[in-house]
Amino acid sequence: MVSSECERVIGLSAISVRSLTKYYGRTRGIENIDLDVEKGEIFGFIGPNGAGKSTTIRLLMQLIFPTSGTMRVLGEEIRGDNPRLRRRIGYLPGEVSYYSDLTGRQLLTFIAGAYGLEGLGRIEEYSERLSLDLSKTVKSYSLGNRKKLALVHALMHDPELLILDEPTTGLDPLMQAVFFDMIKERRDAGATVFLSTHVLSEVDKVCDRVAIIRNGSLVSVSKVSEVPGRDHRRIEVTFKEPGNLIERFDLARIDPDVVYEAGVHRFKVSGEINDALRALAEHPVSDLIVRLPSLEELFMEFYKDDNAAETNGR
Repeated sequence: MVSSECERVIGLSAISVRSLTKYYGRTRGIENIDLDVEKGEIFGFIGPNGAGKSTTIRLLMQLIFPTSGTMRVLGEEIRGDNPRLRRRIGYLPGEVSYYSDLTGRQLLTFIAGAYGLEGLGRIEEYSERLSLDLSKTVKSYSLGNRKKLALVHALMHDPELLILDEPTTGLDPLMQAVFFDMIKERRDAGATVFLSTHVLSEVDKVCDRVAIIRNGSLVSVSKVSEVPGRDHRRIEVTFKEPGNLIERFDLARIDPDVVYEAGVHRFKVSGEINDALRALAEHPVSDLIVRLPSLEELFMEFYKDDNAAETNGR
């Protein structure tokens, strides 16, 4: 959570879209999206491939324009190409491509001029933190170093809004931790972060709120701690008696969907867990784990249940 000392302005929208719709000919991109991203928050945007994440980001960046609906970004309504507004945004696309014969420093110096920065902004600082050698040419960079270059590009001008599409792809765990520290610092300085990712543990780790998109439509917007199903518990039990004991111990009364795998009985329990623990304590237990579900588990269950409902409805 953000410190009370943070100059964060909650209740004002950095991004506000209403009935946002984009069709590519007859193919649906997104449809009737209503969404507000508050100033000063890290907002997660998740969904499977083809759900509409990239379409939404391209619309916000004015790379494409909507079929219908309205968009306001940083208080300005987007009605066409607005380069001045884009200078207030730091953008990291899912795939990056730069002039390969330039060195990292030459490239970022050129970009700094395009932003109208005096000097190099925070290029040297961010490059040092990310262990990026700016003296080397872009074509010599590994995938990870190209991603570091793109991160410096997105952050170097201290943007008011960061729009990041799969930002940690290619980064090792150490650099991922550095990156998360950097975006938290930008958030604490009052910037807003819109983070689209497939790595749901990242959303769990850094985001204040999260939206789930499916088939071009938003299906859930909530605090990360309040994602539907987050109040459930996962219980893993190893009994002293070996083997599958679901029938012998009548474990289905705790959870009708209890499973036995590799010597462990696994349960899902919603709400209070006292009754479940009392029932388990009737039998000798050698190991017991109780935990909250991860966002990834909830996400997978959400889509599994949704797909099952669609299949049954056909």
